[in-house]
Amino acid sequence: MPIIDVHCHVSPFEYPPAPSDDVAGRWPCMACESRASGTLMLGDKPFRPLDNRSWDAERRLEDMDRDDVAVQVLSPMPELLSYWHSPADAVLLCDAVNGQIAEMIAAHPGRFRGLGAVPLQDPAAATRYLTRIKDEFGLSGVELGSNINGKMLGDPSFEAFYAEAEALGLSIFVHALHPVAAKAAAMPPVDTAFVYFPIDVAMAAASIAMNGILDRFPRLRIAFSHGGGAIGSIAGRMDTGWKVTDGYGGRMGEAPSATLRKMFFDSNVLDPDYLCYLVRNVAPGRIFAGTDYPYPIMQQEPASFISNLSLSDAEIKSLNWHAAESFLNERIAQS
Repeated sequence: MPIIDVHCHVSPFEYPPAPSDDVAGRWPCMACESRASGTLMLGDKPFRPLDNRSWDAERRLEDMDRDDVAVQVLSPMPELLSYWHSPADAVLLCDAVNGQIAEMIAAHPGRFRGLGAVPLQDPAAATRYLTRIKDEFGLSGVELGSNINGKMLGDPSFEAFYAEAEALGLSIFVHALHPVAAKAAAMPPVDTAFVYFPIDVAMAAASIAMNGILDRFPRLRIAFSHGGGAIGSIAGRMDTGWKVTDGYGGRMGEAPSATLRKMFFDSNVLDPDYLCYLVRNVAPGRIFAGTDYPYPIMQQEPASFISNLSLSDAEIKSLNWHAAESFLNERIAQS
């Protein structure tokens, strides 16, 4: 069975100009060596070398065919979520990256789906923007950062946003972004990516679970990158806390491990044994393939990696294809 890869990032080749000098120091632009490669700049500071896999659908399809990936679910490079800009300025960047994703889907509708960006630093503006995500850009949902300028995703200020996403049938994919623990500890970027990303994703999943978001919005489809980070390893401790604190003071009507089984998680843990644990014990039927394409630490050779896991045929089919369909709430024809 081919793969639906739900964790795949996109960056535009061209960006709108900075709307003012005040924001120019953190505004993205490409310093291009050619149409095929360059460096994403934030103001005058290099952020990340990129090549045309980030914006060229035809180039991307070459890798997908090589790796037996039938469909990619495209989402913004997390740094483009732009929560640190004003809502009006962030909308300019959201429009640019959502437009890029929409163009790639339009060119190859059988090979791509998309999750867009919204200005969630202003929950009301982000809630209004969801209609554009669905109707104007034709996307399947949104990507959110694991925290919004330090605010956890279970915060009550986001409830109207979740209600609207549920009403519109849009999926939510939570990706690690600017981990709060790394910032507090002033950790170097290399440590942040490898250690603190999975910690922040776990904090996000715990925040959603322990604040009863899925109790109030039971049809909300929400997924967490990097296998939910550390969440699988602390589920037992969370359950113990639930028992001895009367459901965390009444916030949770069911054990955390039961709530985790209502969430989705990607396979991007880079550890076959732990991935098997997630598939069998944490969220059966709700773990989908995700590679973190096209970045250097992505899962290499995903088809081979998944096929060699110590899982049943049904579990591998779910990981390759069916869990992604459930997350997107869409039947996707196999090529």
